[in-house]
Amino acid sequence: MNLDDKIKQALQMDTEEMERVLSKEKGLYTRLLSIFRGSMRRWNIFGMVLATITAGLMVWSGYHFFISGSLDERLFWGVLSIAFWTGVMGIKIWFWLEMNRYSSSREIKRLELAIAQLTAKLNQD
Repeated sequence: MNLDDKIKQALQMDTEEMERVLSKEKGLYTRLLSIFRGSMRRWNIFGMVLATITAGLMVWSGYHFFISGSLDERLFWGVLSIAFWTGVMGIKIWFWLEMNRYSSSREIKRLELAIAQLTAKLNQD
């Protein structure tokens, strides 16, 4: 039996264990809270505060857009509202990328563990 056959056999044995691990996948809120742990915690907290302020300013400028009387005022408040809206979108995309980065890191760690276990099994045989 060559090395490839040993690897295929070990991977088939671990399929049930991998399905069990993958079925314990965390939900959206758990993933969102996980970005507030680790080395980027302070930046993520700053980003969340900035997103909240920007969303508030977006609503405030949108309100002024609808109550303003002249066309020049509406143009000013409309452009300002769109600018804040774009800022909120950018910050949200950044948070989604952070969540994806943490999720990818966790998957890579799982693969490293699986490879280490597979190597240990092959060395025992």
